[in-house]
Formats: sequence, structure tokens, C-alpha cells
Amino acid sequence: MQLAPASDLPPRALSTLFARAFEGYFVPVPDAPALFDARVRGEHISLEESRVARVDGEPVGLVLMARRGRESRVAGMGVVPAWRNRKLGGAMLRPLLDEARARGDARVVLEVIEQNAPAVALYERLGFQRVRRLVGFMGTPEPLDEAPALEEVAPWACARWLPEGLPWQLAPATVMGLASPARAFRLGPAVAVVADVAPPTLVLRSISVEPSVRGQGAGRKLLRALAARWPGKPLAVSAIVPEGPLGRFFLGAGLAPTPLTQLELSLPLAVGGEAGNPWPATGQARK
Repeated sequence: MQLAPASDLPPRALSTLFARAFEGYFVPVPDAPALFDARVRGEHISLEESRVARVDGEPVGLVLMARRGRESRVAGMGVVPAWRNRKLGGAMLRPLLDEARARGDARVVLEVIEQNAPAVALYERLGFQRVRRLVGFMGTPEPLDEAPALEEVAPWACARWLPEGLPWQLAPATVMGLASPARAFRLGPAVAVVADVAPPTLVLRSISVEPSVRGQGAGRKLLRALAARWPGKPLAVSAIVPEGPLGRFFLGAGLAPTPLTQLELSLPLAVGGEAGNPWPATGQARK
């Protein structure tokens, strides 16, 4: 097996390989170049530092690596079906962990579906430690009696009020990078970002409330306003929400937990306190 920079492949070929590497996965991964491009941009994935695995010249696997400051993230790792169960995962990832260590990164993080026991075991063998469980939600909040006028704003309006310590995909840097078809809506002191309003389900990418008025129901009112604005469309939140106060916010808004959960894992690399747990308990969730 040989590893080469993912930047050696054109974007459309990478999108196809990404879909093939996750064929039959717990959640469907489409071959959609536009979505793949949005993921690369929004999550700060470095294609130069990501790797394509080849056997006899044929692409058989992919590791996507994202970077922010001195933290790297395994944004996705998969192997095409014909080459699974051949211990390629560890062989693909170990060199990238060595590269992160060599460039002085403090840690490498990732999320893995908790029900994917082989993947969890692989990452733990490589030294990753469990940080917290991430959960998702689905449901339809009780709509407001009348759909209020929602002000359309830029995603940064939501990102600026997000608390510290959120997972990578919920972090302000990710939310600020969202682009069309994602749209952000404001109602009073609350802002929500929806991935796309066209599909039958509204996927909520983020929601935040001005810190001075948290705990007064503004966040839940905004979710009810979205339900009134797009009647009949349920709201979905991917399994990237930390258990605890944030999860209870969505339960209180009338959404139910989804079956799949994720584990957030961290591999400390640096010496001393810099590599400790960077995520404080996220308690600013009363919206």
C-alpha cells in the first residue's frame, strides 16, 4: 500500500472515492462533489495533508485531515468494500499521526459512531481517549400560532454567540464557513443556521442566543418559528451535540434522540498541560 496526498486527485474523483469508502456505512454518504467541496472548506480539511491509499495504483482508501492552530482532526477515514478487513485503517492513519506529532500539534481529535465497534477499537488501540458522547435529535417543535418574520443574516451572526468547547463541526470556525445553500435566520436574540430549506427535512447546523438573555426561551421560540415558517418539515440535528445541557435544550424543544450516537476521541501529542482535555463542560445551553 502506498499513501499519496489527496490533492493529487481532482475534486470529483475525491468525492467519488469518499462515497465508495463509506459505502454501506451507518449513514449514507452520496457522491456529491458540491457537498464534498463544502465539507472541505467548512471543516478546514487540508487535501495536501490528507491521504489517498493505493494498491497497485488503484485508490482503495482515504483519510481526510483537518487542521486549526495546533489541533488536527481526522475528518473521515474509509476503505472501499473490496479492501476492508485487511488492517488498512491503522496503516493509513499511523503515518498521519506521526506527521501531526512532528509538526508540533498538541492533539488529534475525531468523532466515531459509537455503534461502530471495530472502528472504536482501532482508534483506542492507536491511543485515542474518549472525551464525551455526541447525540442527535429529530422532531417537529410545536409551531408558533403565526409565522413571524425571520430576518435572514450571515452565518457569522450565529457563530459569534456560540460558547467555547464545542465539537469541531459545531465550533464557530465551522459555522462561519458555511455557505449557500445553508441559510441563517434571526428572531430577536437568537440565530439558527439551516443546511438547506428545500429538502423535506430541515437540518439544523447551529443555533445560538445572545449571552445576556440565555435561559429565557429565545432559542426554543426560534425553533418553533422555523416550524411555523416551513410547516410539515421536521427538524434534524446530526449526532454532533454533546450530551448534557445542549442535549437537554433540544429535548425541551420537543425533539427526540436519534438512535445513532458518536464518541468524540482525542489523542494527546504534546508534552505537558497543552495536550490536556481542551473541552470544558459546555454549560451555556439554556436557550
